[in-house]
Amino acid sequence: MYLGLDIGGTTIKAGLIDEENRVLESRKVPTVIDNLEGFISKLTEVICDFQKSRPIDAVGIGVPGLRSSKTHVIATSPNIPCLANVNLEKMMADQVHLRVVTDNDANAGAYAEFVCGAGTGLQHLAYLTLGTGLGSGLILNGSLYTGASGYGGEFGHTVIDPNGRLCACGKQGCIETVASGTGIVTTARDKLRTGRNSRLNEIAPPLTAEKIYDAAVRGDETAREVFADTGHWFGLACANLINLLNLEMIVIGGGVMASGEFLLGKAIEVARHYAFASSFADCQIVQSRLWPDAGMIGAALLARDRA
Repeated sequence: MYLGLDIGGTTIKAGLIDEENRVLESRKVPTVIDNLEGFISKLTEVICDFQKSRPIDAVGIGVPGLRSSKTHVIATSPNIPCLANVNLEKMMADQVHLRVVTDNDANAGAYAEFVCGAGTGLQHLAYLTLGTGLGSGLILNGSLYTGASGYGGEFGHTVIDPNGRLCACGKQGCIETVASGTGIVTTARDKLRTGRNSRLNEIAPPLTAEKIYDAAVRGDETAREVFADTGHWFGLACANLINLLNLEMIVIGGGVMASGEFLLGKAIEVARHYAFASSFADCQIVQSRLWPDAGMIGAALLARDRA
């Protein structure tokens, strides 16, 4: 049995995965983001709880940050400040006395979709998660691609406008500033500043992507424009990936994808327009089969498959 943990900015998802890639048992606990000792204690508690009921061969942990493939140190995790220059593998192995494997959470999701999800049997795919930000993982030539140091695949931080919105990474104009849950809210606020008559003006704060989606479903024109704009930027991102990598599939997960065709339909339309026709014809753009468990499953599978 292999235990996978998907670390989010607010919640840790943990699940036990069997040899047939099935989730046997799962649970959620809150994430401690600003105290390393508390963070380690919470992970240890979760793992030990699973150990009480079943034998565990190894633990995989997906972390939203940059993890060095050379040193296994997490260099930075913007949403979990306590994980800066931390060897989480060693710290957790010392606590639970099991083999522990870590990787970027989107890489884990990409690996899950490749092994047992929408991309099963393919050799070249991208996994994009539209949530608070835009996470991404790449499978190229049938292997998880992580670059020279393990930091590869951060497509959400591709700069599309050097004078654009400030990103959480500290730079300006990253694609995730316009194609993400945060981007959706910012786009809506920008439109509302022009004095538009919209249901969004009546929404109690905080304004969220989910509330904007609800207004779009109810026919609010401004909310629908927000999703069309977001879909446009996301479609450009997909077109760039298709032209650069000649992918067979782009798999999309993340909470924002609950918006379905309001965003995805526009994104596919724009990707079709901007990508090379021959490359676009080779690439499916589909929703994740494993969401919201892809990161958790992928972390467990990486623990299983990495020596």
